[in-house]
Amino acid sequence: MKTIIRAVLLMVLIGGLYACNSEPTQDEASIEPKIVEVRAVYDSENDLHLFETETDTIMAGWTTFRLVNASPFVHFIFFDYLPGNRTSKDLLSDVSPVFQESSYLIMEGKDDEAMAAFAKLPEWFGELVFRGGTGYTSPGRSAETTLFMAPGNYVLECYIKMPDGTYHWSMGMYKDLHVTTDTTSAQAPQSPDIEITVTDAGLQVVGKPSTGEQLVAVHFEQDNPGLIGKDVHLAKLDESTEAIEVAEWLDFMTAKGLVSTVENPGPATFIGGTHEMPKGNTAYFVVNLDPGRYVWVAEQQIADMAMEEFTVEEETDSE
Repeated sequence: MKTIIRAVLLMVLIGGLYACNSEPTQDEASIEPKIVEVRAVYDSENDLHLFETETDTIMAGWTTFRLVNASPFVHFIFFDYLPGNRTSKDLLSDVSPVFQESSYLIMEGKDDEAMAAFAKLPEWFGELVFRGGTGYTSPGRSAETTLFMAPGNYVLECYIKMPDGTYHWSMGMYKDLHVTTDTTSAQAPQSPDIEITVTDAGLQVVGKPSTGEQLVAVHFEQDNPGLIGKDVHLAKLDESTEAIEVAEWLDFMTAKGLVSTVENPGPATFIGGTHEMPKGNTAYFVVNLDPGRYVWVAEQQIADMAMEEFTVEEETDSE
């Protein structure tokens, strides 16, 4: 009898070890959102800013977008969710030229005319939805943002500007992305370290940032976003940079706003975030923090800016 019991226990033990070392099932493996990597590159020979991706089609559901900035400029991914069967061709022919015209007028100091230019936007622009994206990312860095992707057609774009006001999407930095009706079983990231709620009043931050990897959840609850709603980005400040300088640089409706060059990519080190989404949505992003000064900041006109500076202290071993 003892021999039989030992044999059964041995079989159970072997089976348990096999189960621990076997490959996960499809359902188990699909709980984590799939990572879609997007590389930002600069073709200096042809003066082009480009996104490089391995796919232009993904399934609906929670998806993590990893922006790898292999360019000497600041970049980000901004998602336009297009109505119907429209694609980047429609965006670039009907919508983008209006924003580009406005940018050039701003560079000429014609602010009133720049605002008036938006009256030329097509009627279908009202059906276009801004659906988040990876935050501002400095050269040589990577950033990850997790979003729920509904089925439909999207355009990835970057509207960082050249010194003359030309947007990067005018120089090739856009990509179509189709999201199918098939849905992944991936779940949203769990247990965020920091939660930020975006409202008309600004940013409400809950949680104390510390050194190391931090998961940030951004809840969009803005009632009156206007043309461009509030979003959340994170920048590390050096000793000579003030948070207000970052906020001013993020205002695309000014001549100096969002201008990035090789010599001066940006006023601070941008390490990620998320762009605006409709009320009721949540986006997640991951950052890895070192000791230093930082600022949560929204991309808004300076009169309606939202920002919160904080310091991450160096951790010391308690005695």
